[in-house]
Amino acid sequence: MMKSLIEGFPAQLREAMNISASAKLNPPTNPIRNVVVAGMGGSGIGGSLVKALSNDELSVPLDVSKSYGIPGFTDEHTLFIACSFSGNTEETLAATEKAREKGAMIVAITSGGKMEAFARANNYDVIMIPGHSNSPRASIGYSFVQIFHILAHYGLIPGNHFAELQNSANLLESESESIRETSLEITGYCKDKLPILYGDSSLEAVLVRAQQQIAENSKQLSHVNVFPEMNHNELVGWKFPDVVFDNAATILLRTSFDHPRTSMRLDVCRDIFRDVAGSVWELEAKGNTPLEQSIYLIHLLDWVSFDLAEANGVDPFPVDVINFLKNELAKVA
Repeated sequence: MMKSLIEGFPAQLREAMNISASAKLNPPTNPIRNVVVAGMGGSGIGGSLVKALSNDELSVPLDVSKSYGIPGFTDEHTLFIACSFSGNTEETLAATEKAREKGAMIVAITSGGKMEAFARANNYDVIMIPGHSNSPRASIGYSFVQIFHILAHYGLIPGNHFAELQNSANLLESESESIRETSLEITGYCKDKLPILYGDSSLEAVLVRAQQQIAENSKQLSHVNVFPEMNHNELVGWKFPDVVFDNAATILLRTSFDHPRTSMRLDVCRDIFRDVAGSVWELEAKGNTPLEQSIYLIHLLDWVSFDLAEANGVDPFPVDVINFLKNELAKVA
């Protein structure tokens, strides 16, 4: 199941663009002065990705809320984008209700459930996405493409990202064989070890996505952090305990858009990591733009999480412990 969902990611990007093209959005009721994207897990990471990739273009501040609450600045000048794949995510529903109370302009992205009912009952715009996969983390293309579309529709970012998304889908298909080969090589490097992934701060959402995928698909822990921030604290921790570094698989994500000083820092730290933990894997992104390279890395690392699941002898699809938690919470209204 998960294998076919990952294989279908390029097609998902194209379908997501078709959904955007037919989406109907009302004019803003007030001037938009800030944006809040609310979502959890596989739905929330789409907001983080869009924020990272559009940060230099956004004409207003954008905040990503991953909890029950919302920023205090939320008001009638806030564009509030509520992302819930199932439509029943309790944190996102609670946050959206608070946004309604503040008079925010709300747009929902969902496959149905309580979120769709809430939005339609309050005459909010709704962009419907497919829910047949029953897997928010495998449907990330649907959410972040819609967020890009919403921001572009309201003139908050340039509308040129769809060409890059199309190029990304083409790139993933043309590089499919190479991506699978690289994934299997990285999996061999990470098997029975703690993957430690680093990259430029612009890749923070990509790194967090990889950590989430390794956790949910591979059923194992990993660690991620970004440069240059980790150079001001975490780097000093590369000393103890030996048992961690004896069993670490260190991976440096690199793009052609890394800050030049960050690239130098990665070079220096690569040797530091090698002295402590042995080998270091350097993963070079492919693509012509930051968006294309980020999507390339997301897809490749999705495959790594799948191949690690196979190596660990587990089914990547079920998330039984999350379902147990939700069932326990449901017992208390």
